[in-house]
Amino acid sequence: MSSIHIRAAQPSDAKQLSDLICENAEKLLKPHYNNEQWNIFIKYYSVQVLSEKIASQTVFCAERDGQIIGTAALDGDFVVGFYTRLQYVNQGIGKQLMTYLETYAQSKGLTTLQLAASPEGLAFYYKNGWQKVKDFTIEHYGVGFEETLMSKQIL
Repeated sequence: MSSIHIRAAQPSDAKQLSDLICENAEKLLKPHYNNEQWNIFIKYYSVQVLSEKIASQTVFCAERDGQIIGTAALDGDFVVGFYTRLQYVNQGIGKQLMTYLETYAQSKGLTTLQLAASPEGLAFYYKNGWQKVKDFTIEHYGVGFEETLMSKQIL
C-alpha cells in the first residue's frame, strides 16, 4: 500500500472533493437528514461552493497514488469539511489528516480547535481527544442541522 501525501487543495480539486464528500455523505449522513436538509447539503458541497471554500479557507487533501482520498479544512479555528473516501474509512486516513491539520493550526498560533460533529463522526472525535461542548442547531442556507459542538486543546 503506498503512502499518503497531504497537500493544500487547488481550485482544480473542487470537482474531486465535491464527489468525495457527496459520495461519503450519501452513505453515512443522508439517513440522518430529511429531503430539505439533504438538498442543502449537496448545494453546500457543490463544485462551485467548494471552489469558493478553497479560495477562502485552508483546505487540505490526502492523496494516495494521485487520487484524493480524504479532505479537511480550517476556517479560523473551526475544522470543516472533514471527510474520507468511503473505501478508506477506518484505515487511519482521517487520523493522519486531523493530526496534519492540528499541527498546521499550532504553527499558526492556535491553541484550541472547534468543530460541529454529525452523529456519524462523534465516535471518531471522542477517540481522538475531542470533547463535547454542547448539542446545537447550525443553519446552512436557512435550514437547521442538529450537530454537536466539540473542542480540542492543541497546545
